[in-house]
Amino acid sequence: MPLASKLRRFKELDDILRGLKILVDGLYDSEVFPSSKEEAGRVSREFDAVIALALTGGIEEMLLGVGETGKPLIIIAHDQLNSLAASLEAASKLREIGSPSWIIGAWTPGARKEIESILEGIEAASRFAGLKIGLIGDISPWLVYSKPDPNSLKELFDIEVIKIDMDELYSKINSSKVYQDLKYRVLKNAKRVEISESDLEDALKVYQALKEIVKEYDLDALTVKCFDLIGDLKTTACLALSLLQDDGIVAGCEGDIPSLLSMILGKLVSNSPTFMANISEVGKDYLCLTHCTIALSMVNEYHLLTHFESGIGVGISGRILNGGRVTLLRFRPDLKKIRIIRGVLLEGSPSKALACRTQFRIKVKGDPRRVIEDPLGNHHVMVLGDLVDAIKSFCMLKGIEVEVL
Repeated sequence: MPLASKLRRFKELDDILRGLKILVDGLYDSEVFPSSKEEAGRVSREFDAVIALALTGGIEEMLLGVGETGKPLIIIAHDQLNSLAASLEAASKLREIGSPSWIIGAWTPGARKEIESILEGIEAASRFAGLKIGLIGDISPWLVYSKPDPNSLKELFDIEVIKIDMDELYSKINSSKVYQDLKYRVLKNAKRVEISESDLEDALKVYQALKEIVKEYDLDALTVKCFDLIGDLKTTACLALSLLQDDGIVAGCEGDIPSLLSMILGKLVSNSPTFMANISEVGKDYLCLTHCTIALSMVNEYHLLTHFESGIGVGISGRILNGGRVTLLRFRPDLKKIRIIRGVLLEGSPSKALACRTQFRIKVKGDPRRVIEDPLGNHHVMVLGDLVDAIKSFCMLKGIEVEVL
């Protein structure tokens, strides 16, 4: 949506417009050129979000016309014709009335990436509402802090929690049959296998049973009280949760709902699986994550071992060999705050014998000791890539406090 004052007497305006349109090329569905506040507001109601190209000064009222509709507004300002001046004045008012808006300076390096990140956050916010998540069994008893009120999920995000008894899962496991092609899917790329064929089959029965539950209840995500499987069926859910993630179904451990929501958000902004893990070590500029399950598609290589704590079933030791940027996130259990940690995955993996099978060491840009000094719970979620801006945009739209390390 290009916006300019009625004067429009500058011959350079067409050149500026062409340059800004190149910046946002492919990011918008249609183009309109309103001439009044009322027209800007009326047109904006037809879209999920608006990118406004602030061509000149004197457009504050038109920007308010867009913002007052409640639609997310990205204002692209340039460094001439009082573009930024008008953008600052309008955005200040929009923030005052609680209307989500962002100003992007077209002259700044990375402006295109910043716009894309904001749009990813806007898309995630729209898809986050109305989800159905399955709580299979219950919240694990050691999660003494990570227990959100299910009513708050409905009130804040319109997310429905469906409780499913472990006996229903067990019944489906006992009636499952594992075919050779499913075993081949898991074994074909495994670098090392230290489990028996019967252990693999038992773990795959859990996967098939959970897939059946997802289909039956039309779930978008699930979390399972997985340690019950160890005592009751002498198997684990680690492999099942890994394969579900690769199938595009967000699947978490231990009945941890704040972590499951973090996984859902991570997947929405990255369009990729995420890694839910324990914090096992915090140093001056790094922290370590460990768990016995990870989506196979996230790693360069994986070993099929037993589950760490129990020594039975199937646990996954996954490795990402080439490092890279990552983002960690964690909802506070009241769901009103998210901590985001920007980091770099260090090459190679820790090899602690007395820790969960998949282990990563992450160099953190901020102070990782905040995790100890002001903890928000144990489990954190790792997403590949730097997705901080997208998550911050999501939080602005949802009214969630953000802390970035």
